Amino acid sequence: MIVTRKWLEEFIDLKNFSTDEISDGLNSIGQEVEAVKKLRIPEKVVVGYVEECDKHPDADKLNICQVNVGSEITQIVCGAKNVAKGQFVAVSVVGAVLPGNFKIKKAKLRGVESFGMICSSTEIGLPKLEDGIMVLDNSIGELEVGKNVSEYLDDDVIELGVTANRGDSFSILGIARELSAKFNVSLKDVVEYEDDKNAEGLGRLFQIEGDIDNSSHYLKGFNIENDNIPFKIRYRLSLVEEAVINTICDFATYTTVATGVITTIYDNYKKLIFKTENKIDIVKNETGIIYETGIKVIKKPENKIGNFVIDANFIDPEYVSTIVYETKIKTDEIFFRSSRGSNPDLKLAINYITNELNLINAKIYNGSYDLTNEIEKKVLSVDLEDIYTIIGEVIDENKIVNILNKLQIKTEVNSSDKCLKLIIPPFRHDLINKYDIAEEILRVYGIDTLTSKPLIFAEKNRINDSMKKIEFLKAIREKSVGNGFFETLHFIFDSKERYKKYSIPAIKDEEDILNPIVNEFDTLRQTTILQLLDAASFNKKNGYKKLSLFTIGSVYNELREESQKIGFVWSGNKYKENITHNKNENVDFAFFVERLSSILGDFELVEDKHIILSHPYQSAKVLIDGVEVGFIAKLHPKIEKDFDLDDTFIAEFFIDLLPNKEFKAENIVKIQKSTRDLSLVVDKNQNYNDIKKEIETLKILEIVEFYPIDIFDLIDKNSLTLRFILQNSGKSLTDDEINGIIAKIIEKLKDLGVGLR
Repeated sequence: MIVTRKWLEEFIDLKNFSTDEISDGLNSIGQEVEAVKKLRIPEKVVVGYVEECDKHPDADKLNICQVNVGSEITQIVCGAKNVAKGQFVAVSVVGAVLPGNFKIKKAKLRGVESFGMICSSTEIGLPKLEDGIMVLDNSIGELEVGKNVSEYLDDDVIELGVTANRGDSFSILGIARELSAKFNVSLKDVVEYEDDKNAEGLGRLFQIEGDIDNSSHYLKGFNIENDNIPFKIRYRLSLVEEAVINTICDFATYTTVATGVITTIYDNYKKLIFKTENKIDIVKNETGIIYETGIKVIKKPENKIGNFVIDANFIDPEYVSTIVYETKIKTDEIFFRSSRGSNPDLKLAINYITNELNLINAKIYNGSYDLTNEIEKKVLSVDLEDIYTIIGEVIDENKIVNILNKLQIKTEVNSSDKCLKLIIPPFRHDLINKYDIAEEILRVYGIDTLTSKPLIFAEKNRINDSMKKIEFLKAIREKSVGNGFFETLHFIFDSKERYKKYSIPAIKDEEDILNPIVNEFDTLRQTTILQLLDAASFNKKNGYKKLSLFTIGSVYNELREESQKIGFVWSGNKYKENITHNKNENVDFAFFVERLSSILGDFELVEDKHIILSHPYQSAKVLIDGVEVGFIAKLHPKIEKDFDLDDTFIAEFFIDLLPNKEFKAENIVKIQKSTRDLSLVVDKNQNYNDIKKEIETLKILEIVEFYPIDIFDLIDKNSLTLRFILQNSGKSLTDDEINGIIAKIIEKLKDLGVGLR
């Protein structure tokens, strides 16, 4: 992207900044300056006015001109074809030194004296603008004869290496916006054009119709009777290395480069039709397509004067890039801009070009034609603390807001939670997340402004709740496999008919599956046990005698609320047949509980006769830290028969209720533990859980743990032996202290009618 200082100054006041400061400022905000060229017109090159122009009597290709150079009217012999009376021209008077050390002296050409030279643009060090001499006009300012041309044409040209994602910077306005943020200087407003109510209406001259899906167009009509393109437009386009073709098309190119809005111009066709064909938005006239929006101009204006239509248009860069990629359609320079993101402020372009058309006294028709589609506003919410963390320093909140506002990012600050609500302008499609916003703030604020700090490498703890759950399930799987279980996988679907058969609550009809895959899978499962029993039964029929399975998956309650459970089934033998266990015994309740304890850790069993599928006298709720997490039970004999299974035990637990504890090392108490057994006489219907709770109410710190080790039938009573593990963290317990603890326990148990054997 190439910009000039004077063109920038149309959009921003830079009088307090030198060109070097502007270049340094652009570099500091990430707009890399690749070259700076300072154009300086040589001294003694002045504005002249051709008073008379006559053919040389002895040379057909020469003209004798009388040129007013302010201080005098001097005679100059000129060979340019385009020199004519009434022109403002650049004149090198005698004594001027042009580029290449070419000195202007008094000369005689074919016998006629010449006192100077009427110059072309290249002769005074400028790009080529036209064939012949350079004809000036008032578009570069009110021309004053005799004034140095340098006062009108001196300029500084800055070449930038703009990255492809910054489509907003491919315009003079875009770079001015960047400087506005850097130097904290407000942008100038483009003068809004006001229609002449007495002018003819656009609709009376042009028939415009149609609709368009993916792009926006804003149309304005005008008429010109003078085909001379203003010098300022041709000069500036040449400085930024845009093609100058000296037709009405230069107005469109000039507006596009200035504002970043893609602008095209159409001839005075009888009809303009806007429509979408094969996903491409096109503009047609009565003879065919003249413009493919954002892709290429098919037909440029052929007329130099007359009626024309200005079309300021916009198309989403991602959409047009996708269409071009899919269709492999040919493109031109229009696509270069549209695919990188052009400016969607179409009315800005119309105002800008109409102001320029006034330079040649163009007639602007009343009214406009609006074919714009609303662009959805992109809103980002960004936490200021996150911005500070990314940048590495706390920046004043007001400075952040000011920087963003200068970049035309509308900002609202919620002071209560330090959150920024940002409305991203549609020309900044590259701003997607908080990191992009932080980059915008930092590049304008200045990375050199940050306080120097030592580099610290600190790995962030990336373990979140989801990761912890994954690791927890992995650990459960590994422990289950380590304790002899094999994992199985099942569908989340099951049969509603067998749920009714086994009195298992199923999903309510109004919440159930509307279109089941097959009749056998007509509901969502409420338990994993039935499918585990299916797998166990299948494996038994294949000759396996030890059937130990588990599965983890989603289940659903009656209201179709989802949760995750882990289910276990152990049927048949305790061990796989081998040399050690040739004649195997069947699994029992104690063995099954022991294996589950090795997987889940310590838990408590509470008798419950109402567990689904369970044996009426071998079932229990499972409590961990007082929370019910699931159940353990022997399978009901009738159900064992249904599935053709031997002794079978089942268990199922809610995953989210299982404690995911982090184990921490604790100091080992060096004092030796003491063990005491206590034999009690209890009623046959006495529940051990009641005895346990009664002992726990004593809150004796020296009791590390206790548990039953033996039960003996005394005919009318039972003998229950408990083992107590005792320890004091500070000293060894004496026999008297131990006896005192046991005495307290015996005394307490009298409340339950339990006595010492």
